[in-house]
Amino acid sequence: MVTRAEQAERTRAGILDTARRLFAAHGYTATSLQRIADEHGVTKANVYYYFRTKDALLDALMSQHVDAVEAVLDRAEAASGRADRIGIVVDGFVDQVVRSHRALAPVDPSDPGVRNRPTAKARIDELWERGMRLLFGEHPTVDEIAGFRMLNDLRPVTTALTHLGDDELRGVLRRVCLRLIPGAEVSGSARPEPSSPRTP
Repeated sequence: MVTRAEQAERTRAGILDTARRLFAAHGYTATSLQRIADEHGVTKANVYYYFRTKDALLDALMSQHVDAVEAVLDRAEAASGRADRIGIVVDGFVDQVVRSHRALAPVDPSDPGVRNRPTAKARIDELWERGMRLLFGEHPTVDEIAGFRMLNDLRPVTTALTHLGDDELRGVLRRVCLRLIPGAEVSGSARPEPSSPRTP
């Protein structure tokens, strides 16, 4: 028999899944709590019971991704050299991009509606600033800033290459990321792999 706690967790997870799908399909701004409730087949009060605001819903959806990226940065901070740090950051970031790309209705951190939410924006910006300091120190050059910020949205790449398998997609994204980080292409273990043949 399902306990009340188990049922509550199922309802919460179902609301999250519905919100994720609607955010991906219609954007964060255009999706209301009422729409989420209607789509999931519960009352708006039921949604409020688990998530008092849409920001709280978004934070819950993004927490798994953010926690994973933070874990990558923790590992990179423990690495001994810049080449190793770059390799850990790039490989970890690419893995999260591929996981998100394969997930059902992933939440897009580059969505202006997401980026403009105070809680989400603060967490995303904190991760990027931490990653930039980790790779380039306290005073990155303009080229380093530009290259690192371009990694913020790889969705056009994953969308164009959706026919690739996960391993091949990871290889492509890794090479792209390394080319956007000044000096990474000649840094030890972070040296990019040979380019694969062009797809038609």
